[in-house]
Order: sequence, then C-alpha cells, then structure tokens
Amino acid sequence: MAKKDAEPEAPVAPPVVVAPELPRVVPADGTPNLGSLIRKNRMVRLKGTDKTAALQQLVASAARALNLTAGEQLDLSAAVLARDAALSTQLGRGWAVPHVRLDVADELVLIVGRSKPGIDYGRPELGRVHLIFLFISSPKQHEAYLRVLGQLAASFKDSQDSQRLEAALNADTPIKLRAALGETVRTQRLVVSRRLPEVTRALIRNLLRFAEDIDAEAIILFTDVFRNPSLLSSFISRKIVLATRATDVPDALVERARGVVRLARGDFSEESAVQLALLSAGSRGLLGEGSRVVAVCGERGSDTYDTVRIETPRLMISRIFSKAAKESVLPEVFERALQLMLELSEEGREGKPIGTTVVLGDEEVVREMTQQLTINPFRGYHESERNILDPALEETIKEFALLDGAFIVGRNGALQSAGTYISPPAEARVDLTSGLGTRHRVAAAITKVTRAIAIVLSQSTGRVTVFRNGKSIMTVSPTRSRVEIPAADRD
Repeated sequence: MAKKDAEPEAPVAPPVVVAPELPRVVPADGTPNLGSLIRKNRMVRLKGTDKTAALQQLVASAARALNLTAGEQLDLSAAVLARDAALSTQLGRGWAVPHVRLDVADELVLIVGRSKPGIDYGRPELGRVHLIFLFISSPKQHEAYLRVLGQLAASFKDSQDSQRLEAALNADTPIKLRAALGETVRTQRLVVSRRLPEVTRALIRNLLRFAEDIDAEAIILFTDVFRNPSLLSSFISRKIVLATRATDVPDALVERARGVVRLARGDFSEESAVQLALLSAGSRGLLGEGSRVVAVCGERGSDTYDTVRIETPRLMISRIFSKAAKESVLPEVFERALQLMLELSEEGREGKPIGTTVVLGDEEVVREMTQQLTINPFRGYHESERNILDPALEETIKEFALLDGAFIVGRNGALQSAGTYISPPAEARVDLTSGLGTRHRVAAAITKVTRAIAIVLSQSTGRVTVFRNGKSIMTVSPTRSRVEIPAADRD
C-alpha cells in the first residue's frame, strides 16, 4: 500500500525554465560566448581619433579590470601595439578586432571601445573605426577566442548594415550592446532542477537577472548549503565563483565555474563566510575591478539559500592585495590572521568575549613603536615554530589573545610577540567613526605611520575591523549570538 501511495520521484516532474531573456549565461559546456564577455566595466568611450591613443585607452581599461601591475600593463600595451603595427586589425567597415595572447588572465577577456567621431585606422577604403573589440587570451583560450570571433564576424557579415553599427555605438548598457549585435549573442534557456526547494528555485530564477541588472561582475555561490550540490549544475557558469565551508565541490561544478574558494572551517556564520570568500576570491584573482559582487549563502546542509548580499569589494581587495600591500604582508598571512580573529569573535575564549589586535608586516619599523607588557611568549623560538600559518599554533594563539596588548606578526607570518603595547607617534592622528575606542585608534595610527596592516577584534561588539594607511578598509560584524558581556568590559 505504501508503494502505491508513494509520490513519483522528483526527476519525473517537468523542469522549471528560466525566462529566455536572461543574458550573459555561459553555455552549458562552460565555454564563453560573445554575450557573456560584454560587461559594463569593460565598455569604454574612446577619446580622440588617434589609433595609438585609442588602443592605450583600451589597455588601461583592461589593466583596471584585471588588476594588472604596472609591468603587466606595459607588457600588454607593447603586445597590442606590436600586433596592430604588424597587421591591421580593422576587419570591416567601422569595426576592428585587435587581439593578443598573453598570460595575464585565465579567462578570455573582451574590452569594447566605442567612438562616435571614429578612429583613423589607416584603411581609408573601409572608413573610420567606430567599434574596437580588444581580445586578450592566454594560449589555452585561443580556441574560445576563435569561436567568439566567428560570432562577432557573423554579427557584421553585412558590411552595409549601418543600422547595427549605429545601434552598437549608441548602446549604453551591456544588455543593449548584446541586443545590437544580434541573434548570435543570445544565450541558451536555463533549466533549474525541480529537485531544488521552491524558495531556492525562485531565488535562482531571479538571481541571475538581478545580477545582470546591477551589472554584477560575479556571483559567489555557496555549494555546501546543499546536501547534493550537483543539483546546481544546470546554471553554473564562468560568472560564478563557487564557495564551500570545509566540504568538497563536485568536479562537474568546478569545471563550469570561474573558480572555487574553500574555507578551512565549516562553522563560520554566514556573514563571516561571505567576507572570507570575497577575500579569498580576490587574492586568487577571481574578482577583477567590477563594482559589485552578489554573494548567495545559507546554512550548511539546509538545502535553502536564505541570504543574498550585494558587496563592493573592489576597494578592499585593491588595498589589501595591491603590489605595495603584498610587499608588506603576504596575502595568505592576512587571510589566516583574519580567519583567526573571526573565530575568536564568534567563539570567544573560556566562555567570554575577548578583544585583541594583530599587526601584520613592516615588523622592523613597528617594533620601534612597541614595548612588552608581559614576557614575550614567542621569544627564543625558531621562525618555523611560531608561524601563524601553522595550524598547530591555533589554540596557542587564541590562548595568548587573552593577554592585554597586541600580536605583532612579520610579513611571512612569523609571530614576533604577543601582549605587546603599541605606541605610535602622537602626531599620527586618525579620523574614525564614533563608537570606536582606544584599541581601534591605536591600531589605525600604527598603520598610518608604517606599511603594516592591523586587524582589531572589538570585545564589546565582536566586530572585526581591518586598518591600512590609517583608515578602515574592511569590517565584519558577527551574526551569531555572543556571550553576555559584563558592564565593566572594555572596547
């Protein structure tokens, strides 16, 4: 009788089909198409009519989008100019396609330049160029480039199609530009599994459309929310960065996504998990200079997404992972220190909330502005035995966090001291938001007069704040309930 009354298996139910107008979804095989490569922060209004100046403007846009170093930008500029000098890249009336193969990005990159007066490209028989499509690919992306180039050529197969050229020139959003380029850039219909919960299906149906409407550069998607993450495979694309808290991600998803961020622990709050995922994605080059990132999270194993966050991590990432910042602190050292502070924020110590500070990098200069409040517990140990990256030291570090004073950590992660009093010069004044106390003010000041980065855990609120150059560049607030704090407790 039980068998007779049982409901049919979920796969039998018809799939939910997302509206076909969803743009910029990479095809199911994970390869990019022309539509998926057109992004708002990679569309440039060109100034002037000189070809070299126009190409330099496109290179500058690419450098911002890919967060290139000054040296990498020079290499890219030289490659673009050399390629165009050797062979004209104007392929038709009104448009040109310069292309270089250079290992500055894992993905195929397109920068679209538009000029109403037109660029003199040296081919008078074809007239001036109004649209320049700069492609940058690594050697392994060359086949993808050829496919996308074929799509672009199909869009302009009629050299007399002035209406299409005019529409593309006037398009002020990625959606309009894709539409102007015609049928060849329309994306596939997206199927969402009926085996996903109804709330999650509804969220996914609108998520990609919403991300497109706000021109989000990427979507960070936590797969560990689902007991069977493979159910997400139908809509994973190169726009999505997968994130997970101490669990594996199916290979089928990894192959389709832009990349994967794995957090070491599984019991972070959703707020902390999102911030750590953003940070890790930025340090691994998975996020460029896009103005917004959408992060989607939920409780592990709940099968339901219940949290959507819109973040603007560009400033944070550029400040923490800029060339100057990396010279002061290794990215992996910063990530590990932040993770420990978030754990202390959510766990406390011995059942009580605590506050502490970690100062990272520029240790020689920082040391001149410090003195020990207690015997330095790390003195006399070899650097290999006192590195913050060593998981075996986790409990030791958390125990010493109970001491008054700060941790001083070297660029490579070597713990220099704990229980250290920081005394920056009196003239190192900083402007902080109201409500931040002495601990935050001193930490901000030390970063103003050195190249160090400071991370502060507030005892009263559990908030974790990151300072560099005397300013707050990142804040994470706890979402879990914390231990009740006695009135006498400090900042």
